[in-house]
This record gives sequence, C-alpha cells and structure tokens, in this order.
Amino acid sequence: MAAPSGKGLSQHEMSAFLHGAVISRLATVKPDGAPYVVPVWHYWDGKALWIIPRAKSSFVENIRVERRVCVSTADDVDPMHTRVVIEGRAEVIEGPVKMQGRMLKIANDMARRYMGPDGPKYLGRTADMPRYLIKITPLKTTSWRGNEWHPRYM
Repeated sequence: MAAPSGKGLSQHEMSAFLHGAVISRLATVKPDGAPYVVPVWHYWDGKALWIIPRAKSSFVENIRVERRVCVSTADDVDPMHTRVVIEGRAEVIEGPVKMQGRMLKIANDMARRYMGPDGPKYLGRTADMPRYLIKITPLKTTSWRGNEWHPRYM
C-alpha cells in the first residue's frame, strides 16, 4: 500500500487495510445527544462493515434510536498512519442470539485476524453468549495516509 503521503487510498488499498487487524472506533449518539465511542472488531465485506457486539453492549440501544454512526479505523503504529473514516447507517440484522450461520462465519474471521490462529478457540468458549449482528452501510468514506499536511490546510 504505497500511496503518496497525504493522499486518499484507492478502493483496493482501502479494502486491504480494512481486511487487516486494525481496531475500529465506533461513534454513536446516546439518547441524550451525547457522543459515545467504543473500540470494536470489524469485518469488511467490500461494501459494508459488520460488527458483532455482545448482547449487553450499551451502544446497540444508541443505534436503535439513531442509526447514523461514524467509524474511525487508524493504524497508529506505522509512520504512514493509514486512516479510514466511514460515515454511515447502522442496522441491527439479528440478535441478541447465540452465534450461528453468517454471524458465526464473520466472528470466526474476526477472531483469526485479531487473535491469530487460536482466535476461534476463544470464540468457541463464548459462542453460546448472545450477540448482535450489525451492518454499517457507508454513506461517505474518507481515507488518507501520510504524515504531511493536506494542501487544503496550508
């Protein structure tokens, strides 16, 4: 992924980045209007971002009240600091239910990416714990990489 400093990522570069094990920060709006940000594992299918929160995750109710969300995914270690920000709409697809089918497939993929080859073992120990499957459909995506100022800030 060698885009020039400060430039947006191509679709291919963005997809490759989102398929990595980078933690996302999901921003929702609480019922009182205050912002709420939580780190989450994510799964990118090329068109939408998926998350699988636990049944007692408080931000699920925020999504039920206000579907607009923002997701920030950033590599804070690499000196090129790749970043993707997705503004979109979240939808509870299923849950809270025990994981099976599509939800289990997505969860296994995330467990391997974020925890390594033993990730599915962790998942197996908690598979009977109810979770939600949430789809985030991007409405606007902004991406960039680099450690230089974008010309618009000069």
